[in-house]
Amino acid sequence: MTKKRILTWIKATGNGMHLWNYFWAVKPLFDSDNWIDDIFVFLPDLHSLTSVHDWDTLRNNRSRLLCEFFALMPEKSDITVFEQSKITHINNITWLLSSVTPYSMMLRAHSFKDSQNKNSEINMATFNYPILMAADIISYDINIVPVWKDQKQHLEFARDIAGNFNKTYNTDIFTLPEPQIDETVMTIPWTDGRKMSKSYDNFIGIFDDEKTMKKKIMSIVTWSEWLDEPKNPETCNVFAIIKLFASSEKQSEIASKYQAGWYWYWHAKLELLEMILEYFKAPREKYELYSKNPEPIEQQIKEWNDVMNTVATEKYMTLKKLTGLE
Repeated sequence: MTKKRILTWIKATGNGMHLWNYFWAVKPLFDSDNWIDDIFVFLPDLHSLTSVHDWDTLRNNRSRLLCEFFALMPEKSDITVFEQSKITHINNITWLLSSVTPYSMMLRAHSFKDSQNKNSEINMATFNYPILMAADIISYDINIVPVWKDQKQHLEFARDIAGNFNKTYNTDIFTLPEPQIDETVMTIPWTDGRKMSKSYDNFIGIFDDEKTMKKKIMSIVTWSEWLDEPKNPETCNVFAIIKLFASSEKQSEIASKYQAGWYWYWHAKLELLEMILEYFKAPREKYELYSKNPEPIEQQIKEWNDVMNTVATEKYMTLKKLTGLE
């Protein structure tokens, strides 16, 4: 019986993990632990080189993200976390895939178009980004990849590139992964009503100190009704985030307060702050411990890097035979 495998990635940045990361990428993994055989998460540190060219920044971002993810991970979990750059043959596989990838496909890539729109010098790492991402996904026989609107193209390209290779070499070596899309999370507005993004600076960091978190929550854009007026919770950005944390009973209770009047958005924001702090209380405490002693994490990551490197190496050796390189 074929194993069911799920994979996702979390990019390390200096701002740390935010709520969007958690609800679209991390929580679905924890929730799928009872019906998926293998769960993989990788740190795309090679991808970081498209824009980060400073040793300290890259290493500090990596260390912070690992502490955050391990703090969030359940005590009993089958999740394997590994680093992209520790996979010896990932770039070899990328090169083989590039030989069956049309140039026209890369011109459609969001990463390439975004760089064009910024009128910046486009490096080849940015241009080839989707092929490396395809290699990241299809090198491990992945069945499911959680995606949201802005990242759906990565999976579509991975499927197309895998299909091109299979057709070119008359093989079925690459599994074509399927998307897992949470429409609820995709429609959630954040502090300014847009999707949460570090580029918009409208994110709420899970491991922000309480003062910073409160400041960000208080900045969430709301309507301008008077305090005594009834308000519609379903059009409120604050309530949209509250629904991520509150039970259905609690949601109904807060919605009634909105509709009754004399309940200001300021009150809802304070309730949201309390919910977030309570929800992430244990992970925030674990994060403080890991930050002071990351050695257990480093030991575990090294073991997982070795495991995943072995899987990718076996795939590459088969690819060499198929393509005539061996």
